[in-house]
Amino acid sequence: MNEGEKKSSRMRFIQARLPNDLYEWLRTRGFLMRRSMNSIVLEAIADYRVAVDAKEIVLSKDGSARDETIKYNVRVDDDLYEWLRSNAFYARLSINAIFVSALVRYRDVHPDTPASEGAGQQGA
Repeated sequence: MNEGEKKSSRMRFIQARLPNDLYEWLRTRGFLMRRSMNSIVLEAIADYRVAVDAKEIVLSKDGSARDETIKYNVRVDDDLYEWLRSNAFYARLSINAIFVSALVRYRDVHPDTPASEGAGQQGA
């Protein structure tokens, strides 16, 4: 592996502070879908990034006030880190605000967990 490949595959950890309800939704979804929480966060951010880059949405803070948060480390590659950093800077937001907004948007699109989908079918 040459030096250029090492740089492109480098991973970084970013500490996020997720609201309790969002963290619990993420943890439950990861468990029930047998996926890592990090992969769900990355999928949410990828969807959010596509929408932002296509100018379908504007970066903004999630409007709901949240008192209690849980610290969670998100592992991202250098490309995503740079996208988050530069967009947070120009939108005058924190990277954490982007994480929360991306996850809230993702949760709104994927409200049901596999257990709740299966529970409705078991009773039929």
